[in-house]
Amino acid sequence: MNTTRTSNDIDPSTEIHRSVVWVWLSRVIVAAGIVWVVVVFTRDFASLRNDFRIESFAWLGFTFVAGMLALLLTVPVFQLLLRSHSDIPIRYSYAARLLFVAQVLRHLPGRVWGVMYLIAETRRSIPTSAMVRANIDVMLYSMSFSMLVAILLYVSVTIGLIFASAAGILALSLFAMAVHLDWIGQIARMVSRFLPERAAKFSAGLTALRPVPWNVVSKIVVCYILSWACYLSIWWALTKIFVVLEDVNIWLLCAAYSVAWVLGYISMITPAGLGVREAGFFALAAPVMSLPNLTFLAVFVRVWQLTTELLLFFMFAFAKHGRATDNTSVADDSSETHLGQKPNE
Repeated sequence: MNTTRTSNDIDPSTEIHRSVVWVWLSRVIVAAGIVWVVVVFTRDFASLRNDFRIESFAWLGFTFVAGMLALLLTVPVFQLLLRSHSDIPIRYSYAARLLFVAQVLRHLPGRVWGVMYLIAETRRSIPTSAMVRANIDVMLYSMSFSMLVAILLYVSVTIGLIFASAAGILALSLFAMAVHLDWIGQIARMVSRFLPERAAKFSAGLTALRPVPWNVVSKIVVCYILSWACYLSIWWALTKIFVVLEDVNIWLLCAAYSVAWVLGYISMITPAGLGVREAGFFALAAPVMSLPNLTFLAVFVRVWQLTTELLLFFMFAFAKHGRATDNTSVADDSSETHLGQKPNE
């Protein structure tokens, strides 16, 4: 008798149990993080109030402007990648709405609401596979660039700026080549070979290879470079806002937080990596700064980022759906879309 069990034979109660375990694990991590912050703030309130007294509200305002600009520079990346996968150009304002609403929704428990919003919002105008794939591309490219910048900052501090600059040029060249060759599609295609038949069929749209033209690759790379230039200027501005940061290496703190951001993003346990990101930051930046100061800085940056995202959310939340009217394109403008229309119609 064949006793082999399929995925359909799995006891539903087992799946429910696993789901409950993950939910409670997420709650425990978040609760532990909140308790830790309260304890540290209560114990070291006097020194933290003195060390993190805001010295310049003008520079604080600058960080919000630079932060919004850094995020706005990722919108063209999303536009270009979405058109690469769907041949459908969308307006900048509508692309910003999709990105920033989804970003805010990722702070909710479950971590899937952002993607669900993107699918529900565009289901009648953009293929689901194209929207999901563009979202995955932006996520993975952003994490890759974050790790790249973190490594270069560390190399610059420990080895030297000249070596870091040479390594940066090489790394950017490899990054551009990876985007051009659609390395995400290449990896997805290899992984799909080991998936069950049903899962392989479902992921067929995600594994379609879409090599990106070099002119589009250059725009994506430039957008990321400018975005990160804004982000680095924010960390420099923090030294003008808080006196305690004048005597520490701000670039090592930036590198540590960039890696911690990636850890929080891929954790998939807590909303927006809450607790996981901060724990990673404490572990990586411990040699640079005292733990109470790191705790305050981590909370400050978390609140600052959420505030920046909310500002952009309210700016674009009611942007109207629409196609782009310019002549920029990823593919040849004479090609037909899946709707049988010209891309710029």
